[in-house]
Formats: sequence, C-alpha cells, structure tokens
Amino acid sequence: MAMLSKSIAGILLGAPLSAAALGSIVWLWPGPWGSAVIPVLVFFFPAWIAVMAASYLFRSATHAWAWLAAANVGAFGLLWFVRDASGVI
Repeated sequence: MAMLSKSIAGILLGAPLSAAALGSIVWLWPGPWGSAVIPVLVFFFPAWIAVMAASYLFRSATHAWAWLAAANVGAFGLLWFVRDASGVI
C-alpha cells in the first residue's frame, strides 16, 4: 500500500511541482518569455517523471506526501516572487 501512496503522491504533486519550477525558469529567462516556452514545455514531462521516480526514494508514503507538498509550496512561492519581482503583471 505504501508504494501505491508514493506513486499517487508523485503523480498528483509532481505535475504542479514541475510546472511551478519550470514556470519560474520562464519568468527568469532573459529576453522575451516566448523564446523559453517551447524548451520548458519539452522539459516538463522528463521533470515530472523525475519527481515521480524520486517519490520512491522517501522512507515512507507520509514523508513523500509531506516533502512533495512542502516543495510545491516553495516552488509556487518562488513563482509568485519571481512574477512580482519582474513587474510585468
């Protein structure tokens, strides 16, 4: 049952984590953001797979859920900070 819970944590929390982390890269990219969108979209799926695979490295399913949730909060906080610091929106 722990493997299933780790899998679900990696799937459900890995996608937004990858999106937020790569979204921060798009906002930090020098020049127009349009030049970074395609490379980031190409890299999204491998990043999501990496997070899903890394979810099996946690000692328990509870640790996987907790650490991935905390990483999501941090990644979305970084995305919010980068977006506000850029002054575009």
